[in-house]
Amino acid sequence: MMIQGKSCTLTVAKDGYYYPLPYSEETVRTASKGYALPGVIGERNREINVVTGKTIEGCFVTRLEYQCVLALFLLLFNNNETFDLYADRVCKKLIYKNVLPKTFEFRAENGNPFYFRLDVKDSDNSYTENWPLNVPDMKWPSCRTYYYDGHSVIADLQTLPLIYRFELRGSFTEKTKFEITLYFPLTEKFYPSLEKIEKLSILIDLKDGVYLDLYDLRPSGSLTDINCADTVLCYQKFVVESHIVFNIRNNEQNTQVVL
Repeated sequence: MMIQGKSCTLTVAKDGYYYPLPYSEETVRTASKGYALPGVIGERNREINVVTGKTIEGCFVTRLEYQCVLALFLLLFNNNETFDLYADRVCKKLIYKNVLPKTFEFRAENGNPFYFRLDVKDSDNSYTENWPLNVPDMKWPSCRTYYYDGHSVIADLQTLPLIYRFELRGSFTEKTKFEITLYFPLTEKFYPSLEKIEKLSILIDLKDGVYLDLYDLRPSGSLTDINCADTVLCYQKFVVESHIVFNIRNNEQNTQVVL
């Protein structure tokens, strides 16, 4: 089930604070879990599914704005702490209680908004409930959306010609893992197939002083080209072997979140 539309809202709730998201889609739902009993050999009995419980799964996607960007990265920082999701689908309002981050993707294309996707999983205390009568509608406040400039990516103090798209992915399993994919036109100034990048900086918004630093990027796999008539377009995957640091530095705050 995919929910889209201006009338639908999704709100992250944690530690008594509510963060309405300017989301574009979400698929959070309750699914059944259990096991299957095979049919008897020689009989026409079909396989029987035995339901032992319910599980919460799915994801949501949101654009990045100043009102929500810090809260989203704090969910990744506190990935072993639960939070709630308030889903208003107009015809039905549900609260998904005590869910956890599972995987995330942070991506953007040159000249387009930044998008943040978070896949959720249930915890031992997860459940769903309807909105209490005293909970008001939670519309997200209109705010300036952050747009990606592919000419503002810096690798080891050198501004790269153009990274027209990037995809940063992370998973929170037994061992946390981060990987970033850079898409770029191949030039003599940037040929990273055999190069390790010590520090990669991605500017998110200059006015608000929001940016992302990634440390110790090791190339993963070979450089891959994309067929194109007038230029050579490539992408390269990197494993982030050290930290990811999310920064906000402006007149109002000086904040760092280290993943």
